[in-house]
Amino acid sequence: MHCHILPGLDDGCQSMDETIQTLREAERQQIRQMIVTPHYYPGRYMVSAIQVRKTLDEVRRQCEKQGINITLYPGQECFYYSGLTELLNSGSVLTLAESRYVLVEFSPDCLFTYLLSGLRDLRQNGYIPILAHFERYRCLQKEGHLEMLKEQEYLLQMNFDTLLQKDGWFRKNPWRAVVKNGAVDFLGSDCHGTDFRPLRVAEVYEWLGVHLNSRQRKQILTDNIQKILQNIY
Repeated sequence: MHCHILPGLDDGCQSMDETIQTLREAERQQIRQMIVTPHYYPGRYMVSAIQVRKTLDEVRRQCEKQGINITLYPGQECFYYSGLTELLNSGSVLTLAESRYVLVEFSPDCLFTYLLSGLRDLRQNGYIPILAHFERYRCLQKEGHLEMLKEQEYLLQMNFDTLLQKDGWFRKNPWRAVVKNGAVDFLGSDCHGTDFRPLRVAEVYEWLGVHLNSRQRKQILTDNIQKILQNIY
């Protein structure tokens, strides 16, 4: 539910060949459904809904030709700014899989008041925000801030690499404990292709199998994703 595999749209896959290689690897790792989420980032990646849908259709055709059996859904990772809700309302940028769920990111050094205000703006406009790679936001390391988000029932997505303590954002912080206590709603690869932040599904499954019970695993890996695909909350 968080990946950058559409070719040539953002800082993810840069060619159809790389996209197909990534999807073959996804299939090998037993992924059967993916929501593709190219960036919408004002001034950097001004990817429109039309571009996403057109490119996704091309990728689907290639998958069919090459026998790749993965169902792909449209979406975007949206950088929050004051005009985002207007773009979502007009359909110029995309929610996840045609649902009310929005994958939203902020600047890592944003103020907590700004982050909370942005999430509230989306909610007040009828959307269900999912905070992308929440572990990046420095303001959430301050005592009480993460708890406040959960008290207000905001949804959190963590990257695979954070869970696995790979090189990357805040890898030395104790984010694994947040997964164990049930505060994380979604895990996403944030895959950018075959080299940059590759898929690590098998490793994630192994860790979850050791540290979470079956009910917790089902909630993160199946139930919450189905809520997106079925547009329920």
